[in-house]
Amino acid sequence: MKTYVNFNQAGAAEKIEMMEIRTTVILSTERSGGKLTIIEDEVSVGAASPMYTCNCEDKVILVNEGKFIIRANGEQYMAEKGCSIFIRKGIMHNLKNVGTVTGKLLITLTLGKHEQFLKGFSQSVKVFGQKNELMEKVARRYDVVMA
Repeated sequence: MKTYVNFNQAGAAEKIEMMEIRTTVILSTERSGGKLTIIEDEVSVGAASPMYTCNCEDKVILVNEGKFIIRANGEQYMAEKGCSIFIRKGIMHNLKNVGTVTGKLLITLTLGKHEQFLKGFSQSVKVFGQKNELMEKVARRYDVVMA
């Protein structure tokens, strides 16, 4: 059995930015042997992710700073520092920073590969803007469904 031990120097993490959400890849799919992805999102005041579902990854979101509305499976949750939510694969969800400061979220996804979706999605938005048909095409490539 192969053992994975990974050490990442400060400042060496990959960064992805789109729609006023800055993502730092703390542990990539590649570095975890495909087991999981850990990211930190810094979410500007008023910024929101689109409503979407991941068909391959379960997700745990921990609020480290700020105040968020998290919508999942038709329910709405008010989440502040210290709150966490588990979202199973296949559940439609999104989040919005409704606080007065930049919010910080620590997000763990298993199985890994979510950062690959984020990179492709971010690149599409940078090049083509927020065109629904193009964003949906990128999402389908990574088994993500946009609402």
